Amino acid sequence: MEANQKYLLEIHKKINNNIEELRSYAEENAVPIVDRLSLEMIKQLIRIHKATNILEIGTAIGYSSMHFASISPTINVTTIERDDNMINQAKLNFKNYGYNNQITLLEGDAFEQLEKVNNKTYDIIFIDAAKAQSKKFFEYFTPFLRKGGLVITDNVLYHGFVSDIDIVRSRNVKQMVKKVQKFNTWLIDQENYQTNFLNMDDGLAISIKGE
Repeated sequence: MEANQKYLLEIHKKINNNIEELRSYAEENAVPIVDRLSLEMIKQLIRIHKATNILEIGTAIGYSSMHFASISPTINVTTIERDDNMINQAKLNFKNYGYNNQITLLEGDAFEQLEKVNNKTYDIIFIDAAKAQSKKFFEYFTPFLRKGGLVITDNVLYHGFVSDIDIVRSRNVKQMVKKVQKFNTWLIDQENYQTNFLNMDDGLAISIKGE
C-alpha cells in the first residue's frame, strides 16, 4: 500500500463510527463496498453540497448508504439493489443500525425502478453497481438530478487496469476494462457536465450537472 494512503487510512480510523464494523464483514465475505478514502471524500462532498436527497445505484449490504445518512438526520437516501442476499443483509443492517427512517431500499433491477425514483429531485447520484452499465445508469437516472447536482461514479480506474490494460491477462477482465475506458471517455465528453477524475483508491469520477 502506498505510504500516503496508509497514513490517511490510519488517520481516518480515529473517526469513531460504528458502521465501520461492517467493513471487516465485507472483506471477509468478498462484498464489494466503497473504499474508505473514497467514502470520506464522498461524505465531504455531501456536506459541502448540503445534500438532502441522495440516490444510490448498488446497495450491497447498505454500508455506504448508512454512512451517507449518518452525516445528518435531514438526509434521505434512496438505494437500489437486485441481489436477494444483499437485500436481506442491507435490511437487517438498516434495522440494527437505526436507519430505516432515512433509507428507502428499492428491490430489483435498477432499470425497472424508474417509476419509484421519479417522485423527487436528487442532489447527488452515486453509481456503484455493475461497471458495464455505468453509462446506462448515468443516462437513465440523471434526468432526476437537479441542476448543479453531482453524479459520483466509483471504480473508474478499475483496479489500476484502466491506465495499463496490457497487464491484463484475462479476456473477460480486459473486456470490462475496455468498457470502463469507453465510459470514462464518454463521460468527459458530456457537454452538460463538468467531470473531474480522482486518482484515489479505485478511482472516482465527479460530474457536476450544468445549470
